[in-house]
Amino acid sequence: MEESFRRAIRKMTGRSLLRLGVRESRSKLEATLAQNMAVNWSIALFEHLDAVSNMPETAMSGPEMISYSPSAWKLIETEFPKLLEDTRDKFEEFRLKWKQRFSTDELHRILLQGNWIQETENGWVLAVRNNKTEIGNLYLSTVHLMVGDAEKLFVMLSSRVLHLQDRFSKYWHEESAVDAVSKVLPCLEASFRKKEESLIAELRATLAQVAKDRFALPFSARHKPRTYSSSYACVRSVGRFWDPNSAYENAFLAYLEDFCDYSVGLCLLIAEWYRDKWSLFLRGFSRGQLDLFGSLQKQE
Repeated sequence: MEESFRRAIRKMTGRSLLRLGVRESRSKLEATLAQNMAVNWSIALFEHLDAVSNMPETAMSGPEMISYSPSAWKLIETEFPKLLEDTRDKFEEFRLKWKQRFSTDELHRILLQGNWIQETENGWVLAVRNNKTEIGNLYLSTVHLMVGDAEKLFVMLSSRVLHLQDRFSKYWHEESAVDAVSKVLPCLEASFRKKEESLIAELRATLAQVAKDRFALPFSARHKPRTYSSSYACVRSVGRFWDPNSAYENAFLAYLEDFCDYSVGLCLLIAEWYRDKWSLFLRGFSRGQLDLFGSLQKQE
């Protein structure tokens, strides 16, 4: 995990991704996995395990390598590096696009047209009251479209990953699943597909909520409205909580950097998880290694 993603997690969510706690027992973890399995695949898995148990001698017959698919393995070595590079490139384009849209001149135009900044006798002020409706309307006027663009990139990545998974599994099933024992892992993997896809959908849904929560923080505190000598000075100060060190021309650019680091980090995390998952399944292992998992021969 890149350090920029770690920092973005802390800034966007207010917490670290790492959570220390009591480790669950193996039996609890197995029970949780069982509950997440698709019923039809769990039935097929039971049938394969039952077949191996009834005829243990077959576990040591057939090809030496179990779960190894040369065609799918080659795809992993070429497709995932390309996918990760494309993801970084797409988000870099996204970052540059929204840097232009959050230039101080453009932001000044948006806030002035929406009456979010107003001139008073004492100077210019930000006209946002501390209530959810007004904060929500300001969000819609400024960063809502940006978040929508990030969600589209997230969906595009998810679709590409799932398409690759379909290609991997097709080769894997054809080349590796030749008997009961070699069908166990493909069956187990397929049983978790639905749960995996629902988790990805949940992660996509969190993007908007995380963005809204982070956006609302500077406007939720009760304090006297500050006045500024010019409209541009007022614009530069909007959301100054996002840029406490005044490192950016305006605070929306700081918000953009944190949100972009968070979004691309989340997408890369998903892609890398699928890469590691398929590397584990497709690299294969020897039938002799079944000894490590209970030694079917000793059970005879």
